[in-house]
Amino acid sequence: MTSPTGSDRAGTDAASAAAPPTGRPTPTFASFAVPAFRVIWLGTFLYYLSIFSGMIARGALAKDLGGDNAALGLVTLAFGAVSIVMTPIGGAFADRLPKRRVMIVSTLLIGLTSGGLAVTELTDTTEFWMLIVASGAQAAAFALLVPARMAFTVDIVGPKLIPNAVALAQISMNSNRVVGPAIAAVFIGVAWLGYAGIYLLGAILSVISAACFLALPPGEPNTGRARRAPLAEIGDGLRYVGSAASVKLVVGLAIAVTMVGFPYVAFLPSVSEDFYGRGPEGFAQLSLVGAFGGLLAGFLVARTVLAQGPRVQVVAGVTLAAGLVFLAVSPSFWITLIAVAIVGASTAAFQSMNATLALSLSDSDYHGRVQSLLSLGFSMFGLVSYPLGVLADGVGLRPTLAAMGLGVLVLVVSAEIRWRAFRSELEPRLS
Repeated sequence: MTSPTGSDRAGTDAASAAAPPTGRPTPTFASFAVPAFRVIWLGTFLYYLSIFSGMIARGALAKDLGGDNAALGLVTLAFGAVSIVMTPIGGAFADRLPKRRVMIVSTLLIGLTSGGLAVTELTDTTEFWMLIVASGAQAAAFALLVPARMAFTVDIVGPKLIPNAVALAQISMNSNRVVGPAIAAVFIGVAWLGYAGIYLLGAILSVISAACFLALPPGEPNTGRARRAPLAEIGDGLRYVGSAASVKLVVGLAIAVTMVGFPYVAFLPSVSEDFYGRGPEGFAQLSLVGAFGGLLAGFLVARTVLAQGPRVQVVAGVTLAAGLVFLAVSPSFWITLIAVAIVGASTAAFQSMNATLALSLSDSDYHGRVQSLLSLGFSMFGLVSYPLGVLADGVGLRPTLAAMGLGVLVLVVSAEIRWRAFRSELEPRLS
């Protein structure tokens, strides 16, 4: 980890003061005692607000312009195809470049794509291929942004506050899964705002977010680490994860569960329209309820003691599996809302614990690359969304959702069996 100097040292001192005694629950908002974390959290909140309001517009537009589940999956496939290439590069950049610079550039790229779609909507020239291009561009931005932000967060708050900081980041994301769809629903219902208003707001928020990041320290990499070519550093990261059994298990499980279970979000427009005839408004309601579930889970996980991470991860994974099956068999829209709330809560808890365990068990020089591998799960989620959409069109969306839930259950139980083989030797690192 970078040796603290100047503003970095002040952040380290604040993190030490905020950290709870070993084995004691962490105060829910402990990481906010660190000034630099407050800046990261605010900037993250703003760009997530941009993203989640834009997702509603993109999903509704994809359904309107494409017309079927495969079209929804194709837009997500573009995200995955670009992300799977760019994510390892983003991890290498996070470990070798000033993290503040990486965060600012990638956030502005998100704003640029939103601004472009705002222009096409205002001029009534939006076409389906533009959604695919925008999805790919935002994937590239995310591939750079997320590893840098997570590695920077760990540098700022220190090891004892990692679970709390990750959970508060999840709260930032999930609160915007509430606020973003609510704003989108209002904009969609007002003729002179519509999709153009959503994307214009997203562009403005992204610029403000990048301005917030200017207040951070540079986030320089460790001056003592060897500088190698990006591809060589990617290879080093892969070898490191492959040689650390615990990190490999956490990363592998994250990729697999995200790939199998998380694509349910791509099909919520179809759940709303095809199951219940509720259209974009129903999609926004489902997204809203799922976000409330994730938000509640974030507050609960924020108080988690690091040593409880493996148990929380298993409970969250099993609950996610059950929630997907519940979603598949739900007979009404109101019961579906309950199922989506369960899935939203469990995905947030599972995601928080995966990031917490991976970053806690790995060496600081590899944090960016480890986080980039965790993010590969979302790339794979994008890649499998299209074939899952084709499957849903062929055999039905309900059987597809049920199969996804059963797949998640098998993965989580298998990982728990393997984890027990070396849990005792890891307890000192999680204490």
